[in-house]
Amino acid sequence: MAVRPPSRPASAAPPARLAIERASDTRQRLILATADLVARDGIAAASARAIAANAAASPSAINYNFGNIERLLQSTFALAVDETRAWLDLRRAEIVLLPGSPDGAAWALLHGLRSWTTEGRRLALLYQEALAAGAGEGPAADWTRLFRDFWLEVAERFGLAPIDGRLMHVFFESEALYHLSTWSPALEDAALSDTVEHFAHVWLGAPLRPWRGALSQAEDASGTRPHGSAPPAAMRIAKAAAEVVEDKGLAGLTHRAVAHRAGVTTGSVTHHFRSIEDLVAGVIRGQVQVLTEEAVANAPPTIDEILTPARLFEALRFHSAGDRPASPAIRRRRLFLASVRRRELAAAGAVI
Repeated sequence: MAVRPPSRPASAAPPARLAIERASDTRQRLILATADLVARDGIAAASARAIAANAAASPSAINYNFGNIERLLQSTFALAVDETRAWLDLRRAEIVLLPGSPDGAAWALLHGLRSWTTEGRRLALLYQEALAAGAGEGPAADWTRLFRDFWLEVAERFGLAPIDGRLMHVFFESEALYHLSTWSPALEDAALSDTVEHFAHVWLGAPLRPWRGALSQAEDASGTRPHGSAPPAAMRIAKAAAEVVEDKGLAGLTHRAVAHRAGVTTGSVTHHFRSIEDLVAGVIRGQVQVLTEEAVANAPPTIDEILTPARLFEALRFHSAGDRPASPAIRRRRLFLASVRRRELAAAGAVI
C-alpha cells in the first residue's frame, strides 16, 4: 500500500515557499514561484501577476528576465526535467536488488508509480501540466524521453526486450496520471497492484496471480453512470462547463460563466448543478459520457478481455488515438488534474 507523507504542522512553511524565500536571484525566484503555482493550482493559475506576487517581484521582472511568460514556463519545466533526472537516479538505486525476472520488473514498475505519485507528486503534477498544455517539443518532450529511456534501461536490467521497456513506459505514462487521485488511496493502490500484475502476466510473462477484483470494485464504487443516463439539457451544460475549465481553469468555473457559454440562464445551470462541486462532478461525468458516445461503435477491450498481447495492443491503440490534441481525452486530462488538487472533488475525479 502506498504510504502517504504525514501532514505538516499548521505553522510550518511548505518546502516550496521556503525555497522561494531563500532564493536570492530574481530569475531563480520567478522559476521557483512558477513551479509552486503550476503544481499547486495548475497552469491556468500562473498569471504574470500571481507569479510575481509569489516570487516577491514585480510583473515587469518576468519580461526583463525571460522575455515573456511562455519562456518562463519553459524554463520552469526545464528545471523540473533536471529534478526528475535526479529522482530517477534514486529509483535506480532502490530497484537494484530486485530479482532479474519479469516479477522483478513488475515490482520495479509498481514501486516507480507509487514513488512518483507520492514523494514525487509535485514533479508529477508539473509533468502532467506540461503534457496537458499540448507541448510536443521542448521540456515536455525531453521529459517523456527521459522516462522512455529509464524504462528501456529497466527492461534491460531485468533481462527483457526493448519492446517490453516501451510497453512499461506506456503503462507508466497512463498510471502516472490516474494514480495521482486521492479519492480512496487504499482501494486505488490495490487496483494499481492488480493492474500491474495483470500487465506483467499478459505481456512480460510473469506467473499468473489470482485476480482479486480491486479494479472492478474501484469502478463500481466510483459512481460511474451508464451511457445515456444524463439528461440532454444537463449534458449541454456539462459540455459548456468543460469548455470554461479548459479556457480559464477551475478558478474560472462559475454558474454565470457556464450559463453564458451554454446560452442558458444561470437558473438553468443551478437547477442541474447546485454547487460548484456538483458542477465539476457533472463536467467530468459529461466528458466520460462524450468519450462513451465516441466509443460505442468501436469500444476498446475491458481489462477482463485483455488476455493476450494482441488484445493489449488493441487497447493501447484505441487510447493513444484518443489522446490527440483538442480531443475529449485531453479535456478529460485537464479536468482530472483540476479535481485531484481539491480533496472535496476527489470523488468527481474518481469517475475517470
